[in-house]
Amino acid sequence: MPVPSAAPKGRPHRASLGARLAGYVVLAHDPSVPQVAADWWEICAPHYRSVVDPLRAAAEGHRAAADLAALAAAPADGARERALADSLDALLAAAPATADRLADLVAAADPHLLIDYHRGPRPAAPAAPVGLDTVLGWPPRTAPPAEAPRTAVVIPFRDRIGGARTRNLLACLAALRAQHRPPAGVAVTVVETDDTPRWERHIRPWADHYVFAPHGGHFNKSWAVNLGVRRTPGAPEWVCVLDADILVDDRFLERNLARAADGGLAAFLPYRAMHCLDPDSSHAAIRSRIEHGAPDVPVDAVRALVLREPPGAVLWARADVLHRIGGFDERFQGWGGEDDDVVARLSAAGRLDRFDDPLLHLAHPRPQMTLDGAPFNAGVTPGGWRPGDRYGLPDGPAAARAGGRP
Repeated sequence: MPVPSAAPKGRPHRASLGARLAGYVVLAHDPSVPQVAADWWEICAPHYRSVVDPLRAAAEGHRAAADLAALAAAPADGARERALADSLDALLAAAPATADRLADLVAAADPHLLIDYHRGPRPAAPAAPVGLDTVLGWPPRTAPPAEAPRTAVVIPFRDRIGGARTRNLLACLAALRAQHRPPAGVAVTVVETDDTPRWERHIRPWADHYVFAPHGGHFNKSWAVNLGVRRTPGAPEWVCVLDADILVDDRFLERNLARAADGGLAAFLPYRAMHCLDPDSSHAAIRSRIEHGAPDVPVDAVRALVLREPPGAVLWARADVLHRIGGFDERFQGWGGEDDDVVARLSAAGRLDRFDDPLLHLAHPRPQMTLDGAPFNAGVTPGGWRPGDRYGLPDGPAAARAGGRP
């Protein structure tokens, strides 16, 4: 995965230093941090320790030492995080030199964090959980399908683990339906790739087009996307590849269609920071956006791990450019690599920009991230995809047709 360019944050203000240091303790100890991006964790971990190890030494003999140990043992506990921030504020107020030294360490480490941490204000009360039963009870918000869509929104999908991903998909589809000004000429295609169409009857009422792609092996996002692009009726000029766990705001389509119409772009990613919500924030975000009809979910209101400039989740591309490069590389299967590869090839084929919209990623069980002890797709050479016109074909991914694992 390419490393994003550094974006220095500067020295934290003394008033917020305790909370920022507590956030570093979370980053260094929460098991969800390496799970969200194992390769980026390896890059970031030394920078987390460069702050937390001196912090632990500075807290010795003070109440903050016990609070630090308590948070390290339960890094998702908001009460323990607030307790540590408070005790650090007291410690640092009494030791200005220590505060300055720790502030300098944070300022030195911050630009290197590809995985950061954000906690919004404490909610008045936790949101009621949103499970699969909740979303299956929503009345579908249907819309007349576009006869000749100019834009195809393609969502690749699989859920074999308890319905959590299906909950996210239906929330994603409901948010696409709940747009401030529903645009004409947009078709939403969901591609379910599995050994059986497990969720077809629940997906069809929410999508313009449902495609079942029989495939019992490892999930192949690339093939699902390519198939969805080819199976969307008409000849769309633009394609939006949208992950099934993204909760969009009510101007998502309007804003990005305007960018597409502006001319000059071959592709774009509409965000720089992806906020990976924890389970409680995911429940609250879905309740707010879908059930209460909020136009968006402010990132300041969530608890999230923040990935800086990741390549996937939402990608807009001109259809002719995407076809010219052979779509996504179907040799990639399982987890990781396909988004980096397609972004690099699109960048080589034309102008690719990034914008700075907020992006909310809903919590779900983490996928298998290695194969036989090695990263998925370790044997795939990036940029080497030359399929001709043999991509997105219904008989299966190119990797499978070529004999299995790439």
